[in-house]
Amino acid sequence: MKYLNFANYGQSNEIPETLLTLIDLSPSMEEDDWKPTRKAGAIKANKELLKIKLKHHPEDEMGIIGFGGKAKLLHRPVSLANGVGSLQKAIRNPRASWGTNFTAALKLAETCFFSKSPKARANSLSRMLSKILLEPDGNRPKATRSRKTVKRIIMLTDGEYNEGGSPLQVVSRLKKAGVIIDCIGIGGSPKDVDERLLKKIASRNTDGSVRYCFIGDQQQLLRKYQTLARHIQAV
Repeated sequence: MKYLNFANYGQSNEIPETLLTLIDLSPSMEEDDWKPTRKAGAIKANKELLKIKLKHHPEDEMGIIGFGGKAKLLHRPVSLANGVGSLQKAIRNPRASWGTNFTAALKLAETCFFSKSPKARANSLSRMLSKILLEPDGNRPKATRSRKTVKRIIMLTDGEYNEGGSPLQVVSRLKKAGVIIDCIGIGGSPKDVDERLLKKIASRNTDGSVRYCFIGDQQQLLRKYQTLARHIQAV
């Protein structure tokens, strides 16, 4: 099954998903035009995402990436049925980071989806033992299981990218590999975010519409993440 750049919503898709949520942690996310802050609103929306996914799709996996000038894996992709508590803890109060680097965040997502853990480069005996005995570090990039899954990214930002060079090369690789990308701009005004770039990063639906939107209200963001928590049917 090939997903490429096109997808739409549908409740009939029972293929498990691996979802990475990318959260802008630049200083502007501390702005209080969303009470108490934009960051708090983003965290609340992601907690709602966790809750809805756990209820309807507990077999799915989810990971969390925070980004400013650099990207940090706040939690590796893990089964919601077993890891929702640690995911909630990881998202509780992530630290702010100067800058806005989409490229670093998307490259880290690519690593989580497709690259082997550093342990995989060990000798065959170590690999065998690690599979049997060792639980991977929650903050270390690790390839998701080889099962058949829909791979998705939700990237949220409140500003223009200003570090790391153009992200479009890594975006092209992700889309060719079947990853579906949703982009969300938040804050005071659409003029505050790089909508032109975010629309290029986002995947498209079969009707040609782009999986990008700007949201200027906390409650609207909450509703959007409730929707994004459900499976999408790719064609």
